[in-house]
Amino acid sequence: MTGQSDPGLPSPPPALYAVVCRCTPNGESWRFQAWTHTLELGQPLPTLPLWLTRDFAVPLELEATYEETCKALRIV
Repeated sequence: MTGQSDPGLPSPPPALYAVVCRCTPNGESWRFQAWTHTLELGQPLPTLPLWLTRDFAVPLELEATYEETCKALRIV
């Protein structure tokens, strides 16, 4: 997939965005999937799927993780 553009993103792509990718078997080949979310300064970070197995994902709560990290590092 290197060198390919994401058809789900506008051209040109946004300056900031989050993406989660996974590959799943599709017969004898593989299927590449991507979830993108445009990020905007001053707006909360998204929750994205974090795939642990082919059929199981957990929510990756980026905003909550960011806030907790800032508190732990005493940035807030």
